[in-house]
Amino acid sequence: MIMRAVTSLEMNAYDTLAQRHGTLFNCSDWLALFGDNVQTLGIFEDGGEMVGGLSFSHEHRFGLKIVRNAPYTPTFGPFIAVKAQNPVAILETRRKVLECIVEYFDKENPAIVRLGLDQGIFDALPFFWGGYKVIPAYTYRLDLLSSLEQIRKNMSPTRRNDITKALRDGLTVRLTTDLDVVKHLCLATFNRQKMQINQTWLDAILFKYANSSNSYAFTTYRADNIPIATCFVVHDSKTAYYLIGGYSADLGHHGAGALAMFEAIKHTKELGMKIFDFEGSVIPAIERYFRGFGGELTPYFTVNKAWLPLEIALKLKKRSIF
Repeated sequence: MIMRAVTSLEMNAYDTLAQRHGTLFNCSDWLALFGDNVQTLGIFEDGGEMVGGLSFSHEHRFGLKIVRNAPYTPTFGPFIAVKAQNPVAILETRRKVLECIVEYFDKENPAIVRLGLDQGIFDALPFFWGGYKVIPAYTYRLDLLSSLEQIRKNMSPTRRNDITKALRDGLTVRLTTDLDVVKHLCLATFNRQKMQINQTWLDAILFKYANSSNSYAFTTYRADNIPIATCFVVHDSKTAYYLIGGYSADLGHHGAGALAMFEAIKHTKELGMKIFDFEGSVIPAIERYFRGFGGELTPYFTVNKAWLPLEIALKLKKRSIF
């Protein structure tokens, strides 16, 4: 089994595999947004057949190569078509893929590797054996096969009250076609929180990628038609992912964001998708907010490795914060 760059002639085969066995974040139309910053690799059996793939962002800072997930992309993969039926054979096939990835990065020898594994990968031992730190991350995933009544019942009382109060106070929510509204509220939120955001990538997602077949946004408005909160969702045929959101701190309402999110959840269910993924966070306040919608806490693994001097420097930097 080998791993190498996908050629232009192989991209259709890669996309077919990604659509069947991966997520929208593995597909070429998403990855193309980030140009040469992203590398797409295929996983090939010894006979030359492509059976899977992955992608990652690579950049150079201060002469050091850094490998990480592509922008706005929760995991780098890998996805794979497993032909085996026996449980042991399935495990061994998936493990061979991970061993191939470890071997690839050992040869490339980037200064820093920080990647999120696909949520379906629970065996990260090849990375552990390869000297990587395997660290859990978490998201919340909402099962949309339940009735809307049950979904609402499973929410926390606080989140239900937020939505009820927003409606009682005259707020309205509707599907948003003008994505400049989304951009404005998101940028205002990031600036207020003093968080960096690459506006080039944001514009690419909102104005090049987004269309009615792969994404939607819902925005909450005050009675005077001023937008005060928004949530933007991307999706494939099975799963919707909350990608970005924003709200107005000056003009906002405590329940405006929850109302927009709940409308997005309802819309996702109406479209026939099975899962709404909140793309969770380990930041306590954000985690608590997502938790209130009643989704299932879902772990996945991140794998991290750095040259030893850099690892020591990064540890010292973290300690210096305290």
